[in-house]
Amino acid sequence: DGKFSKILVPTVDTVRSTWLLSTFMNAKLPVLFVGDSGTAKTVSIQAWILSLSPEKYQQLASNFSSRTSSMDLQRSIEAATEKRTKDTYGPPMGKQLIMFLDDLNMPRVDVYGTQQPIALLKMFMERKGLYDRGKELNWKKMLDVLPCAAMGPPGGARNNVDPRVISLYNMFEIQFPAMESLETIYETILTSHLATLAEDIQTAAGPITSTTLALYQSICDKLPP
Repeated sequence: DGKFSKILVPTVDTVRSTWLLSTFMNAKLPVLFVGDSGTAKTVSIQAWILSLSPEKYQQLASNFSSRTSSMDLQRSIEAATEKRTKDTYGPPMGKQLIMFLDDLNMPRVDVYGTQQPIALLKMFMERKGLYDRGKELNWKKMLDVLPCAAMGPPGGARNNVDPRVISLYNMFEIQFPAMESLETIYETILTSHLATLAEDIQTAAGPITSTTLALYQSICDKLPP
């Protein structure tokens, strides 16, 4: 019943990615997934976050774009945290804040060669805090925030990210699913969609999926970009 882009059919690839994400995040180590569109990197992270107990975890999800500024990122972090002591902030006591940043390399590069939201993120991850941008510029120490992110390879509207920021993450390349995984994914979705129709139509889910993927592969081979 959900949107097509939000459906996650478990495969060997998605189970592997989710295990890596869970293992590193439970050890409080930031994770970055890099892969082309269609590799389920974003959906895998979102599904893992939704599986967490709301009594122990709070989530902050942000999609970067070419128009995202450092102030946008700071406002998002400040809105998801609360004051604990004089200069210490974080999610409600007893909770961890999972900060998921999608399309990490989308912010535009300014005239100085800097992606401002990425520069702010670097300071936040290295020093565990932010400067209050009011008159006093007080330092705001942030506790119990666990970052994770996803992005596509550089190219087009996507930019190269400062390697000093990448070094703060545990980065994994997410490969495009194998043909067997694609068949499993699309046949499962199509079978669910045809469940209310006649039985002879339901049995066509497998052949339709195989034929469509064979056509797709043929087009990719004979009509390269």
